[in-house]
Amino acid sequence: MDATPPPDDDALMRAYARGDVAAFEALYARHRGALYRFVRRLLGAAAATQADEVFQDTWLRVIQARERWAPQGASFRTWLFTLAHHRAVDCLR
Repeated sequence: MDATPPPDDDALMRAYARGDVAAFEALYARHRGALYRFVRRLLGAAAATQADEVFQDTWLRVIQARERWAPQGASFRTWLFTLAHHRAVDCLR
C-alpha cells in the first residue's frame, strides 16, 4: 500500500490561495494549538485577556494575505508565528 504523505504547509497555502477552503482548515487544525500557546506565552498574565484577539487577528491576516502569499525562504509556520509576534507586540504597547 502506498500511503500518500499529507501536503506540507506551503502546498496547503497555495491551495488556499486558489480558493480551497479545506486547505485553510487543514492549516488551522495543524497550527491552532501551538499558535495559541505561543500567543499566551508572549502576552503573559498581564495581557492574557487579549490572547483570543491576537490569535484571531493572526488568522485574519493569513486570510487577507492568501492571494499575495509566497514563501520567501521561511516556512509557513515561521511566517504565521511572526505575524502573531508582531500583533502581540502591538498589543503590549
